[in-house]
Amino acid sequence: MFLRRLRTSAALRRGATAGGVLAAVRAELANELSSSAPPPFRSELAPDFDTVSDAPRAQDVLLRRRAGAGSEPEEVLVSALLAPLRFVGRDPLPRAALVKVFVSKPGAAPVLHFDCRASWVGEEERGGGAADYAINAVRYHSSPGGGEEDEYEGPAFRDLDPRLQAALREYLVARGFNSKLASSILQHLLQKERNQYVNWLKTLEEAFAKHH
Repeated sequence: MFLRRLRTSAALRRGATAGGVLAAVRAELANELSSSAPPPFRSELAPDFDTVSDAPRAQDVLLRRRAGAGSEPEEVLVSALLAPLRFVGRDPLPRAALVKVFVSKPGAAPVLHFDCRASWVGEEERGGGAADYAINAVRYHSSPGGGEEDEYEGPAFRDLDPRLQAALREYLVARGFNSKLASSILQHLLQKERNQYVNWLKTLEEAFAKHH
């Protein structure tokens, strides 16, 4: 992963000079370009979802699902971005994604809001492992974009009766948000971040090459 601890090298020890920085940047860029990248977002895992927002330079992705013919009108919005890095000592832990799922019905209140965390299970992301998600909180808003500070947000999800926890998870699964979609979203966000990092390295390389 690009956020690995950089190995000590002659190039890095010369980092106080523009030439040393350029050598270090090129070494890191070569490492990134030679490593395998996470697969891109696979839309077949979410055939009922449309991509609302997924700008290459943005950190998030926004998907939307609307109920098909014969179903009661309903909209599901899934917004996700990578969680901040966490470390054990100096070593980064596998990345996770913070996901918000909103379920609403046109002209009806409330809007249901699920806060979730998608993370790797089994193998690490570089090994192509799968991801799953956990629900951290469930709340509701009186209107889209609502969420007053004085609204009661309910207990922590882990404190709910296990049967209610299972029922709420099945509620999301029935609306298309399952472990396969969570895994694909997490892999896609990693790919986006990697592309942004590679582009950042290339810009640095060009800048320091001019001052070399």
